[in-house]
Amino acid sequence: MRDLNHLCLKYRGVRILTEEGHGFAAALNTGIRAASSERVGFLLSDDWLDPRAVEVCLGHQTDIVSTGLCGFADDGVRVLEQISRTPSLEEFQGLPTLERKASYLQHFFLFRRQALMDVGEVDERVGLTGRDDFDMIWTLLERGASVSIVGERLYNYRDHSGERLTLRSAQAQVDDLEKILDKHGVHGEERTQILAWHSVAYGLPYHLSVDRQADLTPPGSVTSMRSSRP
Repeated sequence: MRDLNHLCLKYRGVRILTEEGHGFAAALNTGIRAASSERVGFLLSDDWLDPRAVEVCLGHQTDIVSTGLCGFADDGVRVLEQISRTPSLEEFQGLPTLERKASYLQHFFLFRRQALMDVGEVDERVGLTGRDDFDMIWTLLERGASVSIVGERLYNYRDHSGERLTLRSAQAQVDDLEKILDKHGVHGEERTQILAWHSVAYGLPYHLSVDRQADLTPPGSVTSMRSSRP
């Protein structure tokens, strides 16, 4: 808290907010509601942004702006290339379902705040294991949200072997995903494929989860992720 108070004194635009609720979704909603600008960005935990990230993303006037990321080991120095990614709008547009598109979009995010308010912000009913923002993006896409993708690694993600929502109980994460699939009306074989695709990654550090998913065929696809890599 001392470091946060120091930042508030140093930078007049920094505010410390008390979470209005409990969990990841509630924390995001606290920030969304308190924002006074037209655009809202998410920066999580001890990750950090490229100094150009916000400036570059503000040049895109869409509901969702998504960038690439650079993955680092927990020392914040060693780059983990297997979890680093440079996305493209062409690849995004070629995905077969809204679920795959929602999964494809990752940090850094910059949202049009009113678009978030229009869909009810982050749904706090779908659980506490970190799947909430994925559901929010899926909901935005269902409502016809416009998307821009910046093909640069502007978000720096620090991977950890502990203290991450994605490392919580694998079954709890499956339960949360089931709630999201119920919400979006996904059943039958598509539901089975989505559960299989995501669940192999639950309870693992990000770099290990990517390796496990690489040999699987994503829902709606005909090739595995590993076979489609350059």
